[in-house]
Formats: sequence, structure tokens, C-alpha cells
Amino acid sequence: MPIDYRYHIGSFVAIFLALLLGIVIGIGLAPNPQELNKIASDLRRGFQEARTAREEELKALQDSNREYEMLAKETVAGLVSKRLANRRVAIILDHPFGRSELPDRLRALMQEAGATLTSTTAITREFVALPPEVRQKVSKRLMLYPPPGVHFRSVIAEAFARGLARGRPEVILDLQSLGLLKASADSNYSVRVDAVLLVGGPGTAGDASVERIDLPIIETLMAEGVRVVGCEARDAGVSSMALYKAKGIPTVDNADTQPGRLAVVLALAGANGNFGVKETADRFLPDIRAASP
Repeated sequence: MPIDYRYHIGSFVAIFLALLLGIVIGIGLAPNPQELNKIASDLRRGFQEARTAREEELKALQDSNREYEMLAKETVAGLVSKRLANRRVAIILDHPFGRSELPDRLRALMQEAGATLTSTTAITREFVALPPEVRQKVSKRLMLYPPPGVHFRSVIAEAFARGLARGRPEVILDLQSLGLLKASADSNYSVRVDAVLLVGGPGTAGDASVERIDLPIIETLMAEGVRVVGCEARDAGVSSMALYKAKGIPTVDNADTQPGRLAVVLALAGANGNFGVKETADRFLPDIRAASP
């Protein structure tokens, strides 16, 4: 069938005329350049006014937040002062915290509360991983052999917790020399402890071994009559609170905040419950009025 070029030419002409008509109508409807400049100027002025208003609101909120933070800091300092006087407290970090300021802040908090901080001990990556060569060294050095069905990490954790509770440093120092524990320079394992603050909340699940290390530590310390409180930072990568809570110990899931600092001290002083802002928390803070100084 021959191609009818007249049909195609007619189609092109129709399309061209439609486009031309649209352009003419658009030009006719468009405002003149002066009106366009006025519209643009009004838009710029409206945007600048809105931006200035938002900046003023943001500054007011920042000032208000700074004032509340100062109030919270001063209030917490007054409430925790001497709250843990005459109590020997040890801190256990269930994973290396790297550059996190939380361990140092908790150490300072114990001093503010009047506690005697006996030691700060970190569970190392060697302890969490426990490669075969390290396992053999521990068995030979400490004569520790797990019974059937019990993880070797748990046996080591129990031995560490007993030494900490009873003020017997020998096992702890051996574990330290084998690279399974890392202690602060001022740690003293020769005295019995009244309470232990267990700091969890690793960045990833592989950074700690909560079920095989933390929980045996909790169970052993409780059996020895030591009060145990578990805590972590509000933004912890993996929360330890559910497992700690299941063991029946007080927990604080926002220990890096001013309310969390207060909750940690009150829990070490005797307040029971699960405090903070996460799903595992029962309430935000302990009853301050009921907590005796």
C-alpha cells in the first residue's frame, strides 16, 4: 500500500499550529516583566521573614533547653550527694567502650554520690571471643574446667564474680594477665563490695556475650549477697535491658542522661524497678520521695 505523504504533512502542520497557538495563548496570559519582578521580590521577602522567625524560635528553644539542662544538672547533683556514702561499689563494663565517655562519667558519678569505688573492670574482646589457644591457657593457669552443658565463658565469669564479691584478687589478676579483663589503674580487688554497677548496651551483638558472661556474673553476685544494678546508654546499639530485667535486677536504660544518672544512684542505694525511656522500663524514675538519703 503506497504511503500517503499528504496525510503525514497534514499531521505535522496540525501539530505545529497547535504548538503555535499554545505559545500565543501563554504569552497573552503571562504577566509583564514588572509584575514578574514584583512577584519574585514578594516571594524572597516572605521567605526571609519566615526564615528569620524560625531562627528566632530555634534560638529560644535552644536557650530554654540549655536552662533546663543546667537545672537538671544542679538538681541531680543535690539529690545524689552522699547518697552512697559508706558503700563499696564496683563497676563492670561488659564490652570495651572505646572513646565513649560513659564509663568515666559513671566513675565520676560514684564519687559525687560518696561511694567508695573499689574497681572498674572491662570484659575484653578476648573474653567474648575466647579463642581455643586462650581457653587452653585459662584452663592450665586457673584449673577451670566447665561441666557438661556449661559454656567455658560462664565458668570464667562466675570465678571472676566470686573473687570480686569476696575480695579475693588472685583469679581476677590471673584473668587480667591473660588478657580477658582490663582494669583501671586504681582498682582494688582485695576488698569486698556491697554493690556492682554492670554497664551493658554493646554497639553490636558480637561486642559482648550477655547470656554467657553477664548473666552468670549477675547470678553469682546475687548469690553472694551483692546488689547488682544494670545500665546502658540511651542510644545503645544492642540493648541488654530485657535480659538484665529477666534476672530481677534494677535497670536504667538511659544512664548517659541526667535522669538516668539519678536513677543509677537511687537504684544502687536500694530502689527497685526498671527505669528509663525504653520499652523495658516500668517507670521513668524511682520514687525520689521514698528513697532515703
